[in-house]
Amino acid sequence: MNHRAGFLAFAGGAVLGLVLGLIYAWLIDPVDLYNTTPDLLRSDYRHDWIRLVAMAYLVDGDLERAEHRLEGLPQEDVQAALAALIESYAVEGRPAEVMRPLSQLASRLGVRTAAMAIYLNTPPPSPTLETTPTPQPSPTPPPPTPTATPTPFISPLPPLLPYRVISQTQVCTTTLPQLQVLVRAAPEEEGDEPTPLPGVVLWLTWPGGADRAVTGLRPEIDPGYADFTLEPGVPYALSVDEPAAPLLSDLTVQPCQEGNLMGSWRIVIEIGQPPTTENEEGEQ
Repeated sequence: MNHRAGFLAFAGGAVLGLVLGLIYAWLIDPVDLYNTTPDLLRSDYRHDWIRLVAMAYLVDGDLERAEHRLEGLPQEDVQAALAALIESYAVEGRPAEVMRPLSQLASRLGVRTAAMAIYLNTPPPSPTLETTPTPQPSPTPPPPTPTATPTPFISPLPPLLPYRVISQTQVCTTTLPQLQVLVRAAPEEEGDEPTPLPGVVLWLTWPGGADRAVTGLRPEIDPGYADFTLEPGVPYALSVDEPAAPLLSDLTVQPCQEGNLMGSWRIVIEIGQPPTTENEEGEQ
């Protein structure tokens, strides 16, 4: 009996000592950590650190330093944080000068998202349009051969589809002005509704810059939707497939008559040959 009482007293004292030790260590005098490493941080703080490293890379462009700052962190944390940052910036309409280096950093670290594909395949805009240098004439050109017959060049690519603007309307919003583009495929038969067309490359150019977007990245709005952020006072030109042949030019932000709202443009483009009516066939 005495042996049992002694064991219970020892167990009770041990439990009481453990409880008192935890109270002292957690509440009265908790341990303060200083100069810890990022991999020892809590998960949400690790994501904050990854975002800060990405912001620093936008400033200095030092890829080696950015990779060194992310060493030791779990790969899944790095990829998840960078993917979330790029997707949120794409929704906010951040400029290509921000999205392109972020996409390059994320791609180097194994991240792949739909928003990144646009900026990884888009060359950085040049401040001035490139001009083809005029070839200098040779001082002693070879005489032409009378019997030589030039071989005609046949392009392996199909001819470009016709593009036409169906509508251009002003939309008044309280947010940053945008160019909202809806691309439609021409109906095959008269009376059919045009269908949204994803995967179409759109170019927005302005003096000293260019930006690129692809329809279909915002299917919750429309499968054929893409947008650009506009700046007041800048003339823009909109092109399809290639920036060399603008479909619309001199697009500028116009103020709305309703208060201090800024005007966005909503443009509907139809791609393809519309069906020919019976009257038009008879006239032909």
